[in-house]
Order: sequence, then structure tokens, then C-alpha cells
Amino acid sequence: MSFRQELIALGASVFVGGLIGVERQSRDKAAGLRTMIFICMGATLFTIISRCLGGDPARVAAQIVSGIGFIGAGVILKHGSRILGVTTAAVIWVTAALGMCIGAGHYSLVLVATPLVLAILWGFRYVTRLIDSVHEERSYHIGMDGSFNTIRIDDLLMENGLICQSRVFERTGTQVCCTMHIAGPSKGHEQLLKQLLDDDTIREVRA
Repeated sequence: MSFRQELIALGASVFVGGLIGVERQSRDKAAGLRTMIFICMGATLFTIISRCLGGDPARVAAQIVSGIGFIGAGVILKHGSRILGVTTAAVIWVTAALGMCIGAGHYSLVLVATPLVLAILWGFRYVTRLIDSVHEERSYHIGMDGSFNTIRIDDLLMENGLICQSRVFERTGTQVCCTMHIAGPSKGHEQLLKQLLDDDTIREVRA
């Protein structure tokens, strides 16, 4: 690979990483514009170097995948019952793969894969919202007086088309705390939250 080809590869990696990074940055994700550019450019550089040194490209590729795995794991967080950052970790992984393709000179594959990645990131968010409007999972932490009839919660769930997946009760003095994992339509969740907040025997609601 000539020096001119190497410069073209680096420029392409910055461009591809930037396209993906703009989408991540616009949604305030942990790995934004600069991170995606560095990941794509780094994968390209390592691939170019492995070709120049005449070593086994497969070994370098395996090491890149391992290193990207550590970065991806760093953006995955657990918040209650929800796992956050999995999509960002997957995007990091794909961006590195695109960088490796650029470094290996497979531009035709990059030209096909990059628009596909962007289409999934931009277009599928509307599909995700549509799915969430029909089925969304939330965790609720409800603090209530001891006089509160817990059967009423079941009535509210049924009324709003929600399903309780699990619940844990804990008594603290005169107050009963209930942690619930509930699934159902978004409108049902919002209505349930409003009904719980309007109940005088409910002291605390976190969702």
C-alpha cells in the first residue's frame, strides 16, 4: 500500500467514524463524535500496520476485536432492571469493523455497510418507539401506608392493561415498600403513575 493509499484510508476512516459519531453525539450517548472517529481510525491504522509488517493479519484483527470488547463493556450500565449502553457498545464494535475494512482496502464493503448502519441507527429508532408504545417495561418503587390495600394495585394494573412480572414487599415501620417490574403500553404506565400519585395513601413513587 502506497503512502497516498494510506492517506486515503485514514481520511475515509475519519469520514466513516464521523458519520456514525454524529448520530451518537446527537443523542447524547457516551461514545460520541470524537470517540467513533478515534475507534474507526485506530482500527484502520492497526490493520494497515499489520499489512506493512507482513505479520498474520488475522492475529491483529483478533486483538482489535478484544480491545474493542473492553471499550464496549465500559459503556454498558445497569440502571434498576434496565441495561443501558448495549446499542452504543454494538455501534463501537461495528465502527471498528468498518475501520478494519478500510485498512484492508475493502471499500466496496464499507460503501454498503456504512449506509446500512446509519439507516438502522436513524430509522429503527421510530420502530423502537412504536414497539415501546405497545410494550414497555418499567421498574416501580412504591412507598405506601400500612392501610393501603395492595389488591388495589392489581386492579390498577388490570385497568391500564399492564402486567406485573415480579414484585417484592418490604415493611419499614408503618410504611410498606413495594418494588415491581411492570410491562405494558406506555399510555398504561403514564396513567398508572398518575393514579398512584393521586392516592393519598401512597407516600412515594419512583419509576
